[in-house]
Amino acid sequence: MGRNYQNSTRSNKNRKSKPKSGFKWTNTRVYSVVEEQQKQIEAPPPPRSGRMDRGLIALTLCLIAIGILMVYSASHLLSSRHYGGYSYRYLQIHIIACGIGLVGMFFSSHLPYRFYAKFANLFLILSFIGLLLVFVPGLGTSVQGAEGGRFKRWINIGLPINFQPVEFAKIALVIHVANFISRNPERVKSFFNGVLPNILIVGAAFGLVYIQPDFGSAALLVVTVCTVLFVGGMRIWHVVALGGVGSGLVSLLIIRDSYKLKRLMDYLAMLKSPDATNYQLTRSLDALESGGLLGLGIDSSLQKISRLPYPHTDFIFAVLGEEFGFIGAVTVTFIFMLFVWRGLHIARHASDLFASLLAVGITTLIGLQAFINIGVVTGLLPTKGITLPFISYGGSSIVLSLVSVGILLNISRSNIQNTDE
Repeated sequence: MGRNYQNSTRSNKNRKSKPKSGFKWTNTRVYSVVEEQQKQIEAPPPPRSGRMDRGLIALTLCLIAIGILMVYSASHLLSSRHYGGYSYRYLQIHIIACGIGLVGMFFSSHLPYRFYAKFANLFLILSFIGLLLVFVPGLGTSVQGAEGGRFKRWINIGLPINFQPVEFAKIALVIHVANFISRNPERVKSFFNGVLPNILIVGAAFGLVYIQPDFGSAALLVVTVCTVLFVGGMRIWHVVALGGVGSGLVSLLIIRDSYKLKRLMDYLAMLKSPDATNYQLTRSLDALESGGLLGLGIDSSLQKISRLPYPHTDFIFAVLGEEFGFIGAVTVTFIFMLFVWRGLHIARHASDLFASLLAVGITTLIGLQAFINIGVVTGLLPTKGITLPFISYGGSSIVLSLVSVGILLNISRSNIQNTDE
């Protein structure tokens, strides 16, 4: 009994002498919480170097392989016609672009994504310089359009691949907006201090791209930037107000442009009556219809020979549907859906706000472009010259799209989920 009393007395003393705050007990030893926290602050953070998103890599390589196959099928007759019987000109340029893009993807996947935040303003300035250089005689390259107009969208850099500044501007604007928001997240909730500066910048870019003219890419720029602003915390009523103003501006631009107005009216007439005349959409739907369920087979498309406009660029999805059928078209669409899912997954698990917004912007750019192209080819949207990412013939578009994928892969390496595994 005495021993028990003494033990209880000791325990009461221990309880009385136990500090109320600032310490914790672990295996009868006393540690200072303040000292532990100070050590954690002073210690350098562990490097985040997880594995890349293998699913995104596989999806990208799959789309690239499909693109090489379809560019050959859709362009070899056109190449032979334009280059004196040489059937592989477009395919050759496309493969070179894919090779450069894959090298760029490798390097950008190993370059820390914080590099882009550091030079966000420089990228923005360079993008505007590029958009202006297309109008410089001797440097900018103009191309004859199908309707007789001339497009000034490229810069001659002395290589088989011409540089299209709008492709760089898309990424530069996403980097700028993501960096702008991440530096002060509360600022985007203010219209004059957060939203308006970014709208003015993207508005200036919209104007330069629109007068090239490239209305599709200009609209894609605006929608992507607004998506990043919305995800970054822009207020709903700001979104509604900008949407109303933007719709009014687009309507005014279409009304004042007879060519765009005709395209819109033809599309509306096509919705009311399948017999209405809309040459591009009619040829595209004919190609999809003749493909049936399983398609006519590789290089067996009839519409690409002389009927379908731009079979290797804007309407390559129609050639794919004719040669691989409904199954092939749905498969490619599903691959793009998986690509968007992986991109949003990377954005959701990003280790900081800048990485998350950058991933959202890149995913929106590629996913929305694919949606517009497939929507135009299938008649869901009015005709607009937007190529299909990774699959359509292209130079700078392929290169910069793959570089963007590399940025996504680098973000995935630093994701919280990957580094915790």
